[in-house]
Amino acid sequence: MHQVGVELASLSSDTSVVIGVIQVSGVGPVAFLIYIDDLAKLLESYGVIVKLFADDVKVYLQIAGADDVTKLQYALDLITQWADEWQLISIAKCNTLSIGKTPVDAQFHIHHP
Repeated sequence: MHQVGVELASLSSDTSVVIGVIQVSGVGPVAFLIYIDDLAKLLESYGVIVKLFADDVKVYLQIAGADDVTKLQYALDLITQWADEWQLISIAKCNTLSIGKTPVDAQFHIHHP
């Protein structure tokens, strides 16, 4: 017999925050979008595609050369700086994912404070 375990939910550890909005409030998603709009516009100005949904931020870019590698890493660095300033994104919960048939000779990093 083969058993498979599934974790249905997990909780983050407690931490003190300087500002915030109660989760599951109607104001939360709107407040987040107001705050994050400047980050989205900044990243788009560097040619990085940004997708926002509630409190999720996804950035991506087709890598055709070394300039694109630099551009995407710079975008990840901007996100880290923005998250440090506004404390609205948990960098510790972020990940990078490479998708495609051709391997890219680069490793992208999200700097955890």
